[in-house]
Amino acid sequence: MIKIGTVTCTPEASDLVAECYSSLPAMPEGKVKIIDTYVSVENVGEKEAEYKAFSIFEYDDADENIITAYLERRAAAFAKLPGVTYKVEDWVRVADALNMIADGEFNPNFPSTTSF
Repeated sequence: MIKIGTVTCTPEASDLVAECYSSLPAMPEGKVKIIDTYVSVENVGEKEAEYKAFSIFEYDDADENIITAYLERRAAAFAKLPGVTYKVEDWVRVADALNMIADGEFNPNFPSTTSF
């Protein structure tokens, strides 16, 4: 499975976010793999912009507690910054979701989103 962690900030907070990225807690070795991080700028008004960065984390289902604890520590680092929000979304591969449906195990409350 994967989780996607998204940071959203104002242009004024972007330097703080960049600094925060350089001091994030270390990932649990061998338990969580970061696929990559992507950045975009969204115009939300004529002169306003919103910066977004999202990171994709891959992990085994057995390590759910480990990645949850890690992402909570990561969110806590971003939560200290003014004008910054952080959320985590659970995602599942289409093939896995179809298998869950076929097995009668699909949970309609999944995937979930947690905002910090």
